[in-house]
Order: sequence, then structure tokens, then C-alpha cells
Amino acid sequence: MKVLVLSPKPPWPPHDGGALATMRCIEGLAANGAKVSVLAMRTRKHPLHQSTSADRPEFTEHYQTVDVDTRIRPVRMLINLLFSDHPYDIQRFRSKRFSEALHALIADGNFDIVQCEGLVLSLYINDIKKLTSAPVVLRAHNVEHRIREMMAENSAGMFRRSYLKNLSRRVRQLETAAAKHFDAVVPISEPDSQWFRSISTGRPVVLSETGAETAEQLVEPAGPSVRVGFIGALDWQPNLEGIRWFLNHVWPCVCRAVPSASLHIAGRGAPAKARRWLRGHMVSFDGEVEDARSYMASMNVIIAPLFAGSGLRIKIIEAMSIGRTVVATPVAVSGLPARDRREIIIAAEPGSFCSALTEALQDPVLRTSTAEAAVALVQNRYNNLARTAELLEFYKDLNHGR
Repeated sequence: MKVLVLSPKPPWPPHDGGALATMRCIEGLAANGAKVSVLAMRTRKHPLHQSTSADRPEFTEHYQTVDVDTRIRPVRMLINLLFSDHPYDIQRFRSKRFSEALHALIADGNFDIVQCEGLVLSLYINDIKKLTSAPVVLRAHNVEHRIREMMAENSAGMFRRSYLKNLSRRVRQLETAAAKHFDAVVPISEPDSQWFRSISTGRPVVLSETGAETAEQLVEPAGPSVRVGFIGALDWQPNLEGIRWFLNHVWPCVCRAVPSASLHIAGRGAPAKARRWLRGHMVSFDGEVEDARSYMASMNVIIAPLFAGSGLRIKIIEAMSIGRTVVATPVAVSGLPARDRREIIIAAEPGSFCSALTEALQDPVLRTSTAEAAVALVQNRYNNLARTAELLEFYKDLNHGR
């Protein structure tokens, strides 16, 4: 089976959770016998060299990125706000160059399935359907409007809150329409799957959770000090707001309780202003790291302070797969079948988060028990080869039904 994957960001190399979720799926489909081609947008957030099939990942048949200028232009943003019902943050991804590359690739490819990674690709659904009779699938990493809703709820500024509520309404309209136009929707988390089923008009909605390559408990770093790690894309506002909340409201308390603890923050795309407050007492900012798995393995505990989000937190699954205890907010673990104080530790408020993290840092027995349970969960539920084999079987049925 020939599968074309369209992505709003380069999945290779996988520098953030979204890219990792895309790349895991591509790897799994290829390992299960599919021939996978990739066409991805490359924005200013992804300053990599132009990629073509000449330097493609070995498990793809074709790999190409196209420059797309998604910079926010205030005048266009204002015009959109006043005279349009379309969400501006999605409309920014409409590109003539990407459309031309898409036309050329589909014309030559004879694909059996077109898999679109996220709502942004709904901008091209009409073009795709004119070019091919193959089923076109929306692989939904998130329910996007929910993220805007949560960001609005957590926003202190009146104008920002009002704008985000307006944006959420527009994105919801687009998501609802997209669910009707795609031939199937493949969410990657159970809560998102439930929402898409609730608005479905007979189109298949098939849950396909993102998996991990391996699950093996790695030995914690030795030494008298304990290390707390955070890793996530810092050009994504919910991540940035979450780590700022942690630094302001939780970390001082942890430092008083565990003076030997140190915090290590990794992530690409941190704004210049944020780089100043991402460092402090027993806090180091390491920027973008080459190997996220090795970075997490060098920590004793991983934190996930998130207050807006949807889908699955891929980095949490990765941390669990190497046996690292994760302390997370309820939003961060939404969609994960992990139980509090069994496979993960959940806390919502500054005081409870501080207490939970302090206990985890001071109790190696607790860390060992959560690590063992977390690895077992990943082994049993998030085996990437098994999950993508199921997805490929669905694609075969969908294709034959055409």
C-alpha cells in the first residue's frame, strides 16, 4: 500500500512531540510493509536545510519539505478578525508553493491513502480530492478548538481572552466541517476520538494512539543530587506558560524541601524574553537537545505542567517508556490510561504539585514502583509496531471500500 503523509511541520528529525507523533506513525507504517512518501511544510520555526528524497529517512520512499511563510502579519490578522469567520492561525498555512508541490507529487504518486497530519491540511482537502480518488484521512493530533478554549480560560488579559474565545469558535466550526469532508478521522487519543464521534455524520472515526519504539527501564543517574527535567517545544504557548507557572509557584517550594534538587529545561524555540527567566537558582536552560530520550534518562523525575492541551503528550509516553517517574497536571495526562501514584503522579495546584514532586524526589522506592508500572503500560498499550499495523489494516479496508 502506498501512503502519502502530509504534515504542517518537518517530522524528520523529530524535534518536538508533534513531529515525533508523525514520525512514529510513518516508521510503523513502513515497518508493516507500507510505502510511505512525505510532503511537509517548513516554517521559520524549523530552520533546517531543504530536504528532498536525496537525503530522505531510509524508511520513506520520498521525503520533501517546502518553505511556507506563516509569519503573523498584524494587518492581515485584523482584516481576518473583522471580515472573516476563518481562524487566522490556520489560514496562515495556505501556500501556493505547497499546493504546487502537492499537485506534482499526487500526479506522479498513484497513492492508495492520503494521510493529513492535523487540521491545517484541511485547507487543501478540496485540491486533494480533485487530484486523486484515494481516501483522504485526517490524523488528528488534537481537538484544536479545545486548546484555544483552555488558553482563554487561563488568560489574565481581557483582550487576549476574548480573542482566544473567538478563535476557538472559528476553529470548532472548521473542525466540524473537516470531519465531514475527510473520508475518515484518526484521532490519537480516546477523549479526542469521543469528540469526533459525537459530530461524525457517518464517516469512520478510528482511534490510533501514538506508540513508543521500545519500553525498557533505564537506570537512574547516580549521585547525591536529584535532577528534575522538563522537555517540550517552547515556541508552543501552553508549554511556555506551564513551565513559567512551575518556576513561579512550585520550584521555590521544592528547593526549600529538597536543597540538592536541580531543574533542567530543554526545548526549542524559546522566545528571547523567556530565555531570561528560564534560568535561576538551581535552574539550567539547555535549549534544544539532540537526543530527547538520553536527556530524559539523565533525570530522576520528569515534570509536565500543562494547563491547555489535547491529544496525547508524546514526551510523557517517552519518559514512561524508559522508566522515569512523571509528575503532571490533569490536563497533561488527559487521554492516558495512567493511574495516579501507580504509573504516574498527578497534581493540579502549586501546593499539591510541590508535595508530589518533593515526595518523588525523596522516595526512590516510589520512583521505582511508578517506573516499573509505567514501562509495563507502554509495553502493553503503546507498542508502535502493533498500533500502526492496526491502522494499516483499517487503511486497506477503507481503500477497498472505494
